[in-house]
Amino acid sequence: MTPAMSASTGVPMVRCRLDGPFETADAVRYVPLAEFELWKYLMETRHGRQVSVDEVSFWVAEDSGTWNSGYSAEELQPVVRLRLERASPYGVPVPMERYFPAETYPQAQEALLSHFEEAPCRVLGATPGYFVPGRTGQRPLRAVRLA
Repeated sequence: MTPAMSASTGVPMVRCRLDGPFETADAVRYVPLAEFELWKYLMETRHGRQVSVDEVSFWVAEDSGTWNSGYSAEELQPVVRLRLERASPYGVPVPMERYFPAETYPQAQEALLSHFEEAPCRVLGATPGYFVPGRTGQRPLRAVRLA
């Protein structure tokens, strides 16, 4: 994240891939940087899946009235943030956030919710947004400029 970014404007994010018998789009995952090492550990040790990092940058909510990334529409990767809440065994609801490529969002949401059939999740909302590219070759990371 650049100095011009703040937690309120962007979520530090890892775009990565899981190995396995998936089509290319199905293998792509977007994981918040703060959770990435734990998530990677679980994928590799519990599920036996290898994780490769494509890029680390940030996700921003789609709100063209409040930001301008300086990138063209073709450079931005549409990613949907899904907010959920599930019951914990302790009686306190647990908030969750997951990020999905927009092109596979309906299938990904269905697959995620199928993991919680015994204890259903409550969907709180979906927010369209973008994974903003970071460094490509020698190109410097651009700051998101607020309007």
